[in-house]
Amino acid sequence: TVGEGEMGCITSSEDGARADGGAHAELATQPTSLSYVETRNGYPETLTPAQRATMAELRSQLAREGHAEGRWDDDHEMCRWLRARKFDIAATKLMILNHIRWEKEYDVDHVYRTFAHKDAAGVKAAYPRTYHRADRVGRPINIDRVGMLNIKRINELTNDDDMEREKIQDMEYTVRVRYPACSLAAGRTINQSLVIMDLSGLSFAIWNAQTRNMLKRLTSVLSDHYPETMGALFIVNAPSFFAAIWSVAKLVLDPGTVQKISILSSNYKTELFKHVEPHNLPTFLGGTDETFDFMREQGSWVVGTQPTQVPSAVRSEQVNVHLPDQRRPRWVCCAA
Repeated sequence: TVGEGEMGCITSSEDGARADGGAHAELATQPTSLSYVETRNGYPETLTPAQRATMAELRSQLAREGHAEGRWDDDHEMCRWLRARKFDIAATKLMILNHIRWEKEYDVDHVYRTFAHKDAAGVKAAYPRTYHRADRVGRPINIDRVGMLNIKRINELTNDDDMEREKIQDMEYTVRVRYPACSLAAGRTINQSLVIMDLSGLSFAIWNAQTRNMLKRLTSVLSDHYPETMGALFIVNAPSFFAAIWSVAKLVLDPGTVQKISILSSNYKTELFKHVEPHNLPTFLGGTDETFDFMREQGSWVVGTQPTQVPSAVRSEQVNVHLPDQRRPRWVCCAA
């Protein structure tokens, strides 16, 4: 992650293509390290005795209040919420109870099953983002080209309420379908994504109050109801003025979240290839995948897509995952 003083040197991807030279072939064959599993704190495989006791007590308190359903019996699920609140029982319990109440009040399952934009393709074209394949440890890759966001067109086609519903539907699809499918492909539990945010094209004209308010609302959905689902965030092609935005943003972000965010300089491909094999990245991010299409997801969760192979070194646990009903939201286009 670059510091504030270094961000002014961030330039375009064309400079990066010239800078990384022959790194492409070398990095494509790099073995995946076990460090991803070994160094994670607050995950089932690395819990301390005190953290395990905290999880057991929280589970007991939830059960006494009638919330003993399956997901709270899952250690990986519990750890996500506990990490979000630094293993504070009272704070985590409050967060979970608020989430359970929100699910009922918002009728999240109904949103997941039925929501659709009137012009889903138009909305996707005005704000290109999708999930595409998986990284070297099996996490689905979320590619977000927020720099190409056309907020005027978004406002013509939809509204902030429906954009929020789309985000909820997308995250429900992620936890119900994408993560279980990736877990089966990786041979261990996957419940986080790798996010690549491409800021090429971002300007002050785009970064107006409407854009900020919409993105803030979508981010709140993630932080309040889908905590710890971002495993890592790589920001590429940031314009020079983004340094000022980041200097303010990181002051209000949780330090743990800041540690997951890397703002990459012009030779960002070198870093991306450490985490994602080139053939799983689209060409506009320096990869070799020419089949990428924002309108058609590819991944182990899509019928007809070859699952990403994860090296046996990181297949650290036996996973018996039941894939839920895979009725896809209508906006999800599948590869044939």
